[in-house]
Amino acid sequence: MGGNALQAESVRLSASRYREVELHVVTTLQRCFPQRRIEAVIAYADKADFGDLDILVEAGQDYDAAQLAQALQATEVVFNGDVTSMGLAIAEGVFQVDLIRTASASFDFASRYFGLNDFGNLVGRIAHKFGAKFGHLGLLYPIRDPDNSSHLIAEVCITTDFGEALSLLGYDAALYETMRTNGQFRTLNDIFLYVVASPYVNREIYLLDNRNHKARIRDAKRATYNAFLTWLDTQDEVELPAYPWAEAGTVERNNQKNEFLDTTFAQFPDFRLAYHAALADYARKKQVKRQFNGGLAAEITGLFGKELGELMARVRNSFADETSFENFFIEASPETIKAKFLQEAATQP
Repeated sequence: MGGNALQAESVRLSASRYREVELHVVTTLQRCFPQRRIEAVIAYADKADFGDLDILVEAGQDYDAAQLAQALQATEVVFNGDVTSMGLAIAEGVFQVDLIRTASASFDFASRYFGLNDFGNLVGRIAHKFGAKFGHLGLLYPIRDPDNSSHLIAEVCITTDFGEALSLLGYDAALYETMRTNGQFRTLNDIFLYVVASPYVNREIYLLDNRNHKARIRDAKRATYNAFLTWLDTQDEVELPAYPWAEAGTVERNNQKNEFLDTTFAQFPDFRLAYHAALADYARKKQVKRQFNGGLAAEITGLFGKELGELMARVRNSFADETSFENFFIEASPETIKAKFLQEAATQP
């Protein structure tokens, strides 16, 4: 996944030697774990050398990265969420192998997202401008509180089909698959030419000065991203798309996002249903919270601290299920709600 996560310094391997190591690692893991899909992340064909090897491993309830490391006789193992970095002893020294735990449903998407260096990251800039999220789990849409944009309600999946996602973002998905299958992404130049083929591209959206602090710090360290910025500077701007992205927070920008959302709703009806269901569920929970909260309970009963917490738990647990609990606090009158709190307070030990 880039960077040296090991205490031992990972050696760099020539392309030919890397292919040998890649074959050994993949075949070893496939032999030891035949029930899992295991696949190396592809690189552009003419990449000269490699500092690590990224392997996608299909996740499951019995996923155990330590067993994978043992199968490879790792010299060192570093666990970091879904990524496990390990040292592989080879003739040249220690080579870093990163195992990426990957959900079955998004395995094909992840394989393409992580492939070809920063391809997924660069394509994701367009998704971000539309308010979507292009990542290893698929093309997602973060839904935020209409009254508080900093509060994330849910991330709803638009699609886990990589081709569908590319098409929605203005790319030729068939061309991508042809080039990927036939090894026609030979150089970074081939990747960059494809990335700027969407009509929604504008060089300004990639400049580090126009990114938020977190993204700017992250991408400033990425060699391929910086190579892309340099590449952009060498192009004749009239040959590159220059989609007129409006300033963030303006009516025009919101209109651009809403147009994307309407198009997405039309193409992905399941996403439309999930989107509105998430908003409805959130609105329901906000309504419940207005009638069921510590401040109101304290005002009614005079309890506070530990006793108040115990009362809130007793009230919630007095209902058969979450739906019954929510229905009560949505439908009941203020007097009925007050009586409910007082009733449970009276029976509290």
